Amino acid sequence: MDFFFIEYRDPIFGLIVLFSVLLLVAILSYFWGVFSLNDQKKSIDKFVNKFQPQNQLDQKYQDMLIRLDIDSGSLNALAGIFARSGEFNKAIAIYLIALQKAITKSQKELIFLNLGKAYLKAGFMQRSIEVFLEAIKISPKNIDALSHLGLGFEKLRLHDKSLEVLDALQEQGVDVAQEIAYTKALKLKNSQMEFEQKVAKMAKFANDFKLVSRMILELFIINGKDVNLINIKPDLAHCLDILYLNDAVLDGDEYKEVYSAKGQNQTQINNFELKLLKTAKQNKINATLSFSYVCSKCKGTYPLFFYRCNHCARLGSCVIIPNLIKENDEECISF
Repeated sequence: MDFFFIEYRDPIFGLIVLFSVLLLVAILSYFWGVFSLNDQKKSIDKFVNKFQPQNQLDQKYQDMLIRLDIDSGSLNALAGIFARSGEFNKAIAIYLIALQKAITKSQKELIFLNLGKAYLKAGFMQRSIEVFLEAIKISPKNIDALSHLGLGFEKLRLHDKSLEVLDALQEQGVDVAQEIAYTKALKLKNSQMEFEQKVAKMAKFANDFKLVSRMILELFIINGKDVNLINIKPDLAHCLDILYLNDAVLDGDEYKEVYSAKGQNQTQINNFELKLLKTAKQNKINATLSFSYVCSKCKGTYPLFFYRCNHCARLGSCVIIPNLIKENDEECISF
């Protein structure tokens, strides 16, 4: 009996058992990999088919891109060219083809990210959210995907979900204090809370995001309240258009220049455009101010004030540009 146990303790026998186990693990891993790859492919195909009817790329070009030996990276780059030129439907169609040809997780993650951005810029908010979630499934700590996911929720006014995403970014060390303050203030602004309680709570976020004070000023004017009851007043640079275009008079030396340009006092004016306006009025020229709004980051120009740039998504980047024009006319006055 002892001889039997000694036989099975033989080192050669142990090596045979070890190699057998390793071979078995390798075979199982291989088949699991094949199964997993097939499962992922089915999942990708299902995802692509879900969005396929909406793309605007001619079928013959789609078929050509599918048949040709073009890797996912090249297709991703091609789609990016269309996206940058504003042809989002074509970009989306090519991203979907690239997704079908992607092999590695990193390739799929990048394409999901770019596809989500294309949907976001094209105005398909719900779809962009679904796509960003796919990217996050692959890499839960993808800061870019999380940031854009939060934007999608913000545009759909799903403020609580947006705040959840911002919390996740904050846990990764990303500075999102401005975004959190803005989102909470926006949530309050759109709530049914009583006016006094609403503005009091919003004022708490003005230190983290200065433009909250403009939001409060807007609420005071819309609701016909006395603007001088505002505790935290906005900088003139952030509310020049509101003060000029409305009858409300905000107390404070900083704002006197606006009312001087409107002919309501004789305060010395330092602002160039306001000084031009006053000079025009003194010379009996029928002039007024119009306003345009420029993003300080991407230099995009808009006809209305924005808290977040629609093009580059930068928060608090709006610069108010006053333009002197003839009253009831669109032409600028030149001096």
